[in-house]
Amino acid sequence: MSSKHSNLKKLILVFTAKGVKGVGGLLLAWVLAKKYGAYGTGLFFIGYTFAFLCANFAQLGLGNACLRYIPQAREQHESNLSAMWTLSQLIVGGFALLLSGAVMFYAEPVAGLVFKNVSKWAYIFCASPIIFFWSLTRINIMVRQSLGDMSGITVVENLLIPLGMLLLSASAFVIDFDVIHFLVAVTALYGVSFLYSFLSTRRDYGLHFSLRLRSSVSVREIIVYSIPLLIVAFSQTSLIWINTLILGAVGVVVDSALFVAAMKVAVSISILLYTFNSVYAPQISAVYAREDHKAICSLYREATHALTLFSFILLAGVAVYADVIMNFFGAQYSAGTSCLLWMLLGQICNCYTGPVGYLLILSGKSRLEVFNTVAGLILNAGLCLLLYNSLGVSGAGLAFCFSNVLISLLRYFQCRKYFGIRWLDSKQKFFVFLQLFIVGVYLVFHSYGVNRELSVAALLISYLLLNTNNIRLLSAGLRSRN
Repeated sequence: MSSKHSNLKKLILVFTAKGVKGVGGLLLAWVLAKKYGAYGTGLFFIGYTFAFLCANFAQLGLGNACLRYIPQAREQHESNLSAMWTLSQLIVGGFALLLSGAVMFYAEPVAGLVFKNVSKWAYIFCASPIIFFWSLTRINIMVRQSLGDMSGITVVENLLIPLGMLLLSASAFVIDFDVIHFLVAVTALYGVSFLYSFLSTRRDYGLHFSLRLRSSVSVREIIVYSIPLLIVAFSQTSLIWINTLILGAVGVVVDSALFVAAMKVAVSISILLYTFNSVYAPQISAVYAREDHKAICSLYREATHALTLFSFILLAGVAVYADVIMNFFGAQYSAGTSCLLWMLLGQICNCYTGPVGYLLILSGKSRLEVFNTVAGLILNAGLCLLLYNSLGVSGAGLAFCFSNVLISLLRYFQCRKYFGIRWLDSKQKFFVFLQLFIVGVYLVFHSYGVNRELSVAALLISYLLLNTNNIRLLSAGLRSRN
């Protein structure tokens, strides 16, 4: 996607692609639930999640380093783009290869970390190549993103992988293969995505292998910058997925499947936040390089106004139909309804505070983000272990909620201190008060037994009509900025 496109076009394209990914992820969980039941689904996601988290660790934070340093290095000399691409491939690829090999060799003892029964080690073994494939795929995606090109995210992360998984899931109803063979097929899909991302990035930008970096930025400086980002990126991903492994290790496999289903629904609502982060990251980096705090505040207001306005529709819709959504996966999954509601509560704070995490990372304050994400991860894991015994899978959702609220508030107040951003301006007050009013009216309707679908339709139309002017102004602002 061209960096010359307006923010509105970029947001529409990225949101559409991420929407496909979100829907694909939900359909994947549904198909697995229908084909293999909650137990089989849990086995798949525990093995897959472990490999996925290891892959995020294997990236060593170099992906986010690319976002910061590639634009700067490319301005100094065009050949630096090839050098940065080559160095990131070699460093991440070498480490990922060693890590995936170690996991394969020690698959049985490693399985004891995430399964009560180590006889399930084959699920760890078969998923381990994902560590190598996904870490390098992600690096190529981040290289493209650093140049304002969202096609890596669009094609690979949001189309090729989720649609490939969905196709494999559908084929499971035609070809009768078990969970372990399905996991092998998914691993092969990640191999294909790596080849595509590597070859297409090299072709599209005319890249060649080069170790000569003609820049004022040294490799050592890039690595030093990446270390805190490794912790940040790994903690952020682990925050979403770690409870799946904890439930597999200390609970039952079925509860892991219930948590994954609820998590996929809740996290899919963050599509808007991830979309704005992807599009605004290069612009935030550029205005920070000019030390233009006024422009930073303007970008932040623009993003948070849009996020607050539109994410409410998704959050409220899922909350109202939480029981229907969980029953969609199967009767066993209805026990995860409370878990989903708790996770939605955490997502409110996450979406409404906007791209504060990216502000910290791209402004060189990654140490603060390390503290935030590690604190949230520790709180999440600790509360999950503590609350699971008394609340079951709902306790895992409550732990996720508390950790998201903590991280979002820490990020916001830190950005407020360093950049002078303000969240609750006059427009935000209007959004919040209107949304609270809408929620209050719905609860009154519900208490009097008014038809749920009629209530939702009437309140949604009213909300959009009252925000007609705001939607028009936001759209005009996004069209004018690129």
